[in-house]
Amino acid sequence: MLPADLEKPLALMELQCQAVAAAVNSGQPLELEVASQSLRDTAVAFSAFMDSIGGAAQAGPQLRVRLKKLATQLGIQREALLRRSAVIERGLHALVPSTQKTTYAPAGRASVYRGFAS
Repeated sequence: MLPADLEKPLALMELQCQAVAAAVNSGQPLELEVASQSLRDTAVAFSAFMDSIGGAAQAGPQLRVRLKKLATQLGIQREALLRRSAVIERGLHALVPSTQKTTYAPAGRASVYRGFAS
């Protein structure tokens, strides 16, 4: 069991991570935005707390195991967000096809049209 002063911020990080996972699965953008911002704020506070106690090496193996699990979960969430982003981008391209890359003829073909200018 971790000391109470360490358990509380770590448990809050784990809870926020679970909230982001639930928001990703729900597909609700506003819920995801709120959960992500809360996780970010909690992570910044947790990082400052860890710096104040001397880092994870000072806390022992139990904390390192939980931090490693948390880091793995964050990596999985990041990959899920990247996949969801790719799906949304493909959907947008299907709804709004991109325009052609070049609007005008390439520079070498301009001479073909000079005869029509006279």
